Amino acid sequence: LNDFTEFSFKFGFPDDVIPAGKNLDQIKTEIRNLKALWNHIDVVQKQAAEYFQLSWGTIDCDQMDDEIKKLRKRLNDIKGIDRKGSVYSGVNDELKKWANFVPLLQDLKSPDMEVKDDRHCLLYTSDAADDLLCVDLGGRRIIKKK
Repeated sequence: LNDFTEFSFKFGFPDDVIPAGKNLDQIKTEIRNLKALWNHIDVVQKQAAEYFQLSWGTIDCDQMDDEIKKLRKRLNDIKGIDRKGSVYSGVNDELKKWANFVPLLQDLKSPDMEVKDDRHCLLYTSDAADDLLCVDLGGRRIIKKK
């Protein structure tokens, strides 16, 4: 741009530099925004990798929920990115899935979900199966004990 500016002044076209300077500034802004988005995606991927290393029983669901909210807020705070683009929508969708997963994980950790005695665990496939003494599951029969 410096060479272009110098030549435009030498040949008497100083106003031709203004649009090129504006375009260059806009390109620099877009690059900065995309770098911020990709850096955020890197943070999200590293956080997800940490979650995958943990046993589900050891995860602090409240902390996980707070971290996901922070990640979503940071994503939404990135200015000047195409929110309809596949990169933004992809990471946003993944964060939504994680946010929906946390309450389910919290429920699994509930004492009510503990199997106290697996001898009394029954499999129900439908309401119609309640009236039968056994259920056919594609060639396998499960017999209900009373």
